[in-house]
Formats: sequence, C-alpha cells, structure tokens
Amino acid sequence: MPEPEQLITSVLASAGGEIVGRVRLQKVVYLLDQLGLNTGFSYSYHHYGPYSADLVDAVDGAKAFRLIEEQTRHRRSDGVPFSVYKLAPNCELDELGELGALRLRSSVDLMSAYSATVLELAATIHWLRTKETVEDWRAELVRRKGVKTQEGRAEEAVELLRRLGLFNEH
Repeated sequence: MPEPEQLITSVLASAGGEIVGRVRLQKVVYLLDQLGLNTGFSYSYHHYGPYSADLVDAVDGAKAFRLIEEQTRHRRSDGVPFSVYKLAPNCELDELGELGALRLRSSVDLMSAYSATVLELAATIHWLRTKETVEDWRAELVRRKGVKTQEGRAEEAVELLRRLGLFNEH
C-alpha cells in the first residue's frame, strides 16, 4: 500500500495539480475511498459530512516532505480564508493507489465539475445510506444540511453518486 502522503500527491495530480478548499479535498478523498482507493483513512461524521483526521495528518506529512504546498487565500466577497492545495514543483509521483490511474483521473475529473457543496451533500448521502443505514436518508439530509439541499443541489449530489457508481436504488 502506498504511503498516505503519496496518495495525496496522486489525488492532486489527478485533479490537474490543484484542489481548492479543505471541504472539497476531504470529500474527494472520501468518495475515492468508497470507489476503492483504499487509503486506510478512518472517517467519522462531522458538521460538513464524512471527515478524516488521518487525511489531515497525511496532508501535513505531504507538506512536511515538500510533496505539496498549501496556500491560504481569501474570498473577495467577505475575506473568509480558504486553502489551495498544489503539487510542489518537481514532485515525483510513484504510487497511484488501488484505483488505477485512469479510474482515479476520470473520477476526480467528474467530481471537479461539481461545487464543494454538492460534493459535501454527495458524501453525506453516501454516509447516511451506507454507514448509518438511515432508511429515510432524504429527510435526514435536509435535517442535517438544511438550505444546502435546496436549488437542486441534493439532486445533483445523487446524480454525481450515480455517475460514480456509488448509488443504487436499494
């Protein structure tokens, strides 16, 4: 199994070398794990859905080994800071995990077409259905995520899960 730091570089490489936002990174890696990336990270449910402290540690390790860089930027609208994760210059990629390069890249490409909120909803739907086995997951999603589920975002999240092969009707 590849080292966790190396898996982070593989995910970033598959995203074109950059992922914007901590929530996006957490949800992309969670969904990739559900597809079979097999990072070995453990997840628990937090405010923004499935969360892995192991992933945070792997990112910190990748930064310490100078495999990736984390930049802090600020939203123009309100000044709120956010993180941008980038592959470090001259970072060499050795391991791609257990998904394989093509599946990893196509999955990350698909996820990049969706907002971080839709990724958060998709990961939460998956969590509710498979980890907590909530029968009325739609009602629970609205209870936990409120306004985020509106304007078609919950439907987009289900569509993303279907396209990834992570949603069946049963």
